Amino acid sequence: MSVTLPLQEKRAGARPALVLSGGGARGAYEAGVLSFVFGPLAERLGFVPRFDVFSGTSVGAVHSCFLAGHANDLQAGARALVDVWRNMSFGSVYHFGAGDLMGFTRTLFGSALGSSTESRTQADRIHGLLNTTPLERLVVGQIPWRQLRRNVRHGPVDTLCVSATEIASGRSVTFVDNRERRVPSWTHDSLQVAVSARIGPGHTLASAAIPFLFPAVRVRDTYYCDGGLRQHTPLTPALRLGANRVLLIGLRYAHAAELSDPVADERLEQFRSVGFLAGKILNALLIDRLEYDVAHMRVLNQVLQAGINSCGEDHIEHITPEVEKVRGLGFQLVRDAFVQPSQDIAGIAAEHVRRMRGNVPGWWSSLMFRALTRGAPEDEADLMSFLLFDGDYAADLIDLGHHDAEQCESELAALFVD
Repeated sequence: MSVTLPLQEKRAGARPALVLSGGGARGAYEAGVLSFVFGPLAERLGFVPRFDVFSGTSVGAVHSCFLAGHANDLQAGARALVDVWRNMSFGSVYHFGAGDLMGFTRTLFGSALGSSTESRTQADRIHGLLNTTPLERLVVGQIPWRQLRRNVRHGPVDTLCVSATEIASGRSVTFVDNRERRVPSWTHDSLQVAVSARIGPGHTLASAAIPFLFPAVRVRDTYYCDGGLRQHTPLTPALRLGANRVLLIGLRYAHAAELSDPVADERLEQFRSVGFLAGKILNALLIDRLEYDVAHMRVLNQVLQAGINSCGEDHIEHITPEVEKVRGLGFQLVRDAFVQPSQDIAGIAAEHVRRMRGNVPGWWSSLMFRALTRGAPEDEADLMSFLLFDGDYAADLIDLGHHDAEQCESELAALFVD
């Protein structure tokens, strides 16, 4: 039986943030990393790592809300999150029927023919290809929303923020929830704005609504979809909210493709496949940018540190007024720990696609599964790596995330003790 550990005390000058990015079903990897951080790592540190800021986009928004709701007992929260993923099944997460396909077709061709959307302005959803009602119930039912409110008002959560893309304007909107009910700081950026909000299921589902596949969600008087379209990683909101220690979890295998890649020719053969292209597009839109953002942050750290070495400890204070005039917010040194997959998640998904092919219960579900997996190379399944909400697939990603976090133990520990 696990021993309940105390939450780490606040440290002077330290504002740690947990940054969780988007990737649909790939999010099970995040659960695996967090199971190590709040499990074995916490036991070795003798305390549960504290995060003042929880920042998420897409499935990372779901996880951020889940953990913020369990911030009073993050060890139990991490275990519960793993259980949620392990107990998923493809048939229970999606509902497929003739009406769902007809609804999507009607929406698609209605827009193409210039039909007015005025009659649908009060609808909570704009239909997507997949009926995710069971998945939405899971989000609403599994996140302890009342405890989340208590944790924000009186407990260990300083700030919770989730990002979504506003369909009408195309801008990224970060919903910020804190006890002060205001956005404390932000930059002059018309395409990435922050709004004070009492974050609930609608904001979370909006952030996770993959365009065309998942229904867009109405929040107040307008519609939102996946925050990863513009806010590729929730790192930027965390930094703008003052975080100077960040734990980031990536969902892409950091491996440069070789010209001799054995599936390269097969990729070219499948280029005309809608499913294949959709998977590559989701990679580009939702997960490929994270490494760039982390590298950019680290380069800026090096520049700031070089200035300190040359001009003294007060270098950042001297340049801050001029930076704020242009940017609206100054710079600061930021420490980070970055955990990302040591294996290709698309390859892991392909193994499970082969296992499940022909074994999906239900005629409509089986038909949709075949349509989504048609045309992918044998050794990778990019599209299904986002959509395969299945316990066996999730278990493999959880184990991988736990293993990769364990390999980064010293880097992770330094984030909370140095």
